[in-house]
Amino acid sequence: MSTASDEWFTLPQIAEMLGVNPSTVRHWVNTGRLSAEKRGRRWLVEREDLETIMAQRRRRAGRSALIEPSTESGEQRKGLSMADSIDLGTDT
Repeated sequence: MSTASDEWFTLPQIAEMLGVNPSTVRHWVNTGRLSAEKRGRRWLVEREDLETIMAQRRRRAGRSALIEPSTESGEQRKGLSMADSIDLGTDT
């Protein structure tokens, strides 16, 4: 059985969970990307809305992993590309 405190999250809690700045989460609320309710002095986000934005971020991260940025004019790429070898521990 869940309690009401388990179903709602503050903006700083969400920022910590997602690894983003709290001002980013406030921006999402202000622009309507993330639904939140103001209760007293706090903005609270329901678990379902948090799960929605987390799924959107996972989809977006998966898409960006498939696109290699251009390295024109001597710029160096950071991160992994599809050509990088990664052992995910699967048997092949």
